Amino acid sequence: MNSSRKIVVGIPARMGSTRFPGKPLCKINGIPMIEHCYRRAELAKNVSEVFLAICDKELEEFALSKKFNYVMTDMNIQRPGLRVAEACKQKNLNDRDIVVVIQGDEPLTSPNMIDLSIKPFFEETQSDIEIVNLCKEIEMEEMKDPNEVKVVCDLNMNAMYMSRSFIPSIDHEEIRSKWYKQVCVMPFTWQTLRKLNFTLNPTSLEKQESIEMLRALQHGIKVKMIVSNELTKSVDCENDRIQVEKLMLNDIYYHKYKNIR
Repeated sequence: MNSSRKIVVGIPARMGSTRFPGKPLCKINGIPMIEHCYRRAELAKNVSEVFLAICDKELEEFALSKKFNYVMTDMNIQRPGLRVAEACKQKNLNDRDIVVVIQGDEPLTSPNMIDLSIKPFFEETQSDIEIVNLCKEIEMEEMKDPNEVKVVCDLNMNAMYMSRSFIPSIDHEEIRSKWYKQVCVMPFTWQTLRKLNFTLNPTSLEKQESIEMLRALQHGIKVKMIVSNELTKSVDCENDRIQVEKLMLNDIYYHKYKNIR
């Protein structure tokens, strides 16, 4: 890959989740969830820096205890993309550098997923790429779950729309297409992440669906979708934490860092 472009990973997290307060520090097999996210991002091949974008004293104390890279941001920020963008203001980034936003409640995110997500930025045929999202094929149960963001794509796998609702509809289907959900590994050029968060206004659909990526789509910015077949699971409640804890035991990356203290 082109070493002249810096690749950084920002992991936004805050303790004040309404559905699962304090979840960044909830333990998964004895390790805080945010630590899983950080250490797995460090294993990605082409990443030059990983940092936490946080706002809570508890998370700052945790980061200091682990000697993790972090940036303190405004407590009132609600959107993860904006939190990472604010943190990046303190970084010496060029317009074409790549900022990968990884949700702090996705502890099964693998380094391979990060490497896969940034690959299109370095392909000659994809010189206009500004944003990439990973996606994964899903079945009926996940299609019905409003916590899962569904995505429909054009014939070139560019996002056409994202929704928490069931899309595409099956009410009049003649043949069933593949169903995809958004996977929250989202690289941006720094120029585009900055523009989305500090120049372009929030849009009606973004507010309607509570999906940040719809701001890009409504403003006409292409979002390239890349299919990943790796297992992921966000932690939004205690039951999710229990499921991830079991899945983690058979995870190859977990065994690379589980004994680090």
